[in-house]
Amino acid sequence: MSRNWVPALVAIGVGVFTGYHTFQPAFKELQDERLKSTQSPAQSQEQKTAQPSTPTSNGDSPKPAA
Repeated sequence: MSRNWVPALVAIGVGVFTGYHTFQPAFKELQDERLKSTQSPAQSQEQKTAQPSTPTSNGDSPKPAA
C-alpha cells in the first residue's frame, strides 16, 4: 500500500486550519451582525443604558482611555 495519502491528509488538515484561522474574524463579525439584527430595538436600547461607562485614565478628558 502506498503512503502517498499521508502528505495529502497533512495538506488537507493544514488547509482547513488555515482557512478557519483566516476567516474566523469575518465569521464572528457576521454572527454578531445577525445577533444584533434579530434583537428588537427595545432590547438593544436596554443594553445601551445598562452598560456602565468606561473609566478614563485622565479625569479631565471626556475621551475614554485607549
